[in-house]
Amino acid sequence: MTRPIVLALLLGVAFVSSQELVYEPFIVPRLAGWHHVPLLWWVAALAPEAAVCLLAALLARRAQEWFTFCILGALVVTSLQWVAGVLDQPGHLKVIEGGILYFAFQFLVLSVLLLGCVAAVRLVRFGVKSHAAV
Repeated sequence: MTRPIVLALLLGVAFVSSQELVYEPFIVPRLAGWHHVPLLWWVAALAPEAAVCLLAALLARRAQEWFTFCILGALVVTSLQWVAGVLDQPGHLKVIEGGILYFAFQFLVLSVLLLGCVAAVRLVRFGVKSHAAV
């Protein structure tokens, strides 16, 4: 049961690293016209989180494991954004300005998003295994 916890923490590390190394220095200055941001930069900004979600979906043995990863992963990312807002990091103040309602809404949305991503990978994996067995 420690695997979903470790993967949720790894999702937090991936989020912070992509935020600091790609999103803020390369994407934020061009956000006035989002179509001016090269697609490769968007891929680079989202790839670490996507890789952790893919890894979690492939390593989970039971539904309880990937459900735990999705809930804890959303809690870790939302909490990291809240901490960044408390520390007056640019772009994160909206997290604390909305109070507990915004925190809960963001947590819920991220949980559903992670559940959808992991479930889609699990479904594809099941289809590949079923097709290989035929």
